[in-house]
Amino acid sequence: MNRGYVVALCGLSAKDARLAEIVLSRPLPGSTRRFTTVSGADTAQADIAVIDLSSPHGDGIYQRLRAARPDVVPVYVSEHGTGGNSRYRIPARALLLQLQRMLELVAEEALESNKVRAHPTNAGAAPAVPARPVATQARAVADVPQPSSADDRRPLVALVVDDSETVRTQLVAALERVGVQSRATPDAEGAINAMRERSFDLILLDVVMPGIDGYELCRRIKQDAYSRGTPVIMLTSRSSPFDRARGALAGCDSYLTKPVTWAAFSAEVDKVLIRHFRNDRTLMTARGYRAGNGG
Repeated sequence: MNRGYVVALCGLSAKDARLAEIVLSRPLPGSTRRFTTVSGADTAQADIAVIDLSSPHGDGIYQRLRAARPDVVPVYVSEHGTGGNSRYRIPARALLLQLQRMLELVAEEALESNKVRAHPTNAGAAPAVPARPVATQARAVADVPQPSSADDRRPLVALVVDDSETVRTQLVAALERVGVQSRATPDAEGAINAMRERSFDLILLDVVMPGIDGYELCRRIKQDAYSRGTPVIMLTSRSSPFDRARGALAGCDSYLTKPVTWAAFSAEVDKVLIRHFRNDRTLMTARGYRAGNGG
């Protein structure tokens, strides 16, 4: 049965509001939920409120909405994803990548199972339940296979998909520096064949390739029951919000903008892998991972 929820956008810029609408226009693979965005200033019927704390008006709009709709569940957007008195928080730069999965989590926990109270019922109430890391929340919604068990000591292996031999060579070398083995291929066909042969712990995927482009390949990866749990970092020379919205619609987990620096590469790989392994850095190290090795 399809479930529909109204999401009030409180203080988001017109551009971010439009991109959020685009991202939410397609449900996650396998989901029966539908999310409709509205302006927080225009409705008292919202189920969820997304509040941009960088806006001078965002929290005020939410407070007025909450006065009319006490059960509305807040999702706070802030620079580092730590602002707001709610367990549901998103870093501003990851809004488009995490929004849909976060809303799925809110629907599952706060609206359907009624397990969680997202905010106090009044100003004197106890603080909200401490927030789990946003990355862990997002994975809980994705309905993906669990990471490898604690006794699994296989080396980490990444799949690099880029039509540039130079870029492939550079990425393979960078992965080696952090203790991740890799397999490289120049196109989507090679990637699909590689994934038929084995599973991967990470996929680095170029956006622009001959034939099937990176967006379509990412969409196929995330729609496949076997591979959808594999984190995908998309590589692009374009980093506009609309390009990021396309990546979010395809289901990618993160972005790297070319030319990729070592600092950006090592930080993003570390962030994505620690999310994938649910903060179990001991297991990652046991499988050969060396965070940021080489400086």
